[in-house]
Amino acid sequence: MKNKILITLLSVFFTTQVFAQTAEDYYNDGTDKFAEGNLLGAIKDFTSAIEADSTLTEAYLGRGSVYAELESFDLALKDLGKSISQDPTLTDAFFNRAFVYLAMGDEEAALRDLNFYIVTNPEDMNGYLARLDILVQNNEQVKVYKDFETIMKLRAFSAEQYLQRGKVKGLMADTIGAIQDYDSALKLDPTFVDAYFMRGKLHYQKEMYVEAIEDMNTYLLDVNNHSEAYAIRGECYAKRGMFTLAIDDYNRAIALNPNDPILYFDRGFFHLNIQNNAEAVVDFKKAIAFGFKDGRLIYYNKGIAEYRLGNQEQACKDWINSGELGQQYLEKYCTQTAD
Repeated sequence: MKNKILITLLSVFFTTQVFAQTAEDYYNDGTDKFAEGNLLGAIKDFTSAIEADSTLTEAYLGRGSVYAELESFDLALKDLGKSISQDPTLTDAFFNRAFVYLAMGDEEAALRDLNFYIVTNPEDMNGYLARLDILVQNNEQVKVYKDFETIMKLRAFSAEQYLQRGKVKGLMADTIGAIQDYDSALKLDPTFVDAYFMRGKLHYQKEMYVEAIEDMNTYLLDVNNHSEAYAIRGECYAKRGMFTLAIDDYNRAIALNPNDPILYFDRGFFHLNIQNNAEAVVDFKKAIAFGFKDGRLIYYNKGIAEYRLGNQEQACKDWINSGELGQQYLEKYCTQTAD
């Protein structure tokens, strides 16, 4: 789960005056502009609110949150700290400040704020999800597992929360529950492409290849630069015997990730299945060059491609390097070499 500034603002609505703007009016205008993405306009309005009423705690929270979004972290800490000093029960300020500390590399301070937020908001999944970033990076496995268990029991309200809870369920081996959460995320937001990707991965793992292909099709319409998505769809095509389509997807995956030996090995295997033996040899050699871990497996398959190309001597050398995997071919085609 990636770190990012996850801004929350209080939903505070004040009575609007007819003739003169009050601090509350400026605050409302600032929250509207923040929601619209007009960050500089939001800062101006929050500043006007503070100038009109320096005790309006929510205005400091709002301006500090905008500064955090703009990565003006020192100014963000100053305003968020001011809102906390004025009202220590304003837990959203602790939550937002935690993300500022994370962005600044101060994990200890971020963890303190998140711990406080979670204690005071035990039913809010966002606090646990944010804390997981720190716990995972620090290899706090026991605490990670405990937060995982808590997250799985909490109610999700948004598509993003369903997505994150689905990820947790997937890590906890609750594949069915994870798919159900991704389904729920997409019911709330059919354009939520990350949910298609995550659901597609699980469909692939459960050997539901048609469903996985459909999910990756939707995902790749929107995100066309994701090597893993092309590789998953390509593997699904291969599982259904559609090796030409599989190779096409692996071509795209390799173009995006040209140093991955597994991609070359897989594409070589697909070539081998449709008698593209010369292409298979090239891919197997590249997989070896980029450090493919299972040398026995790659030499076994490369030997088959070499033999089909009439390179018997090279094939026999490859099968020798493949150990027991190539023994049957050595005995059948390489008697003299094996002796």
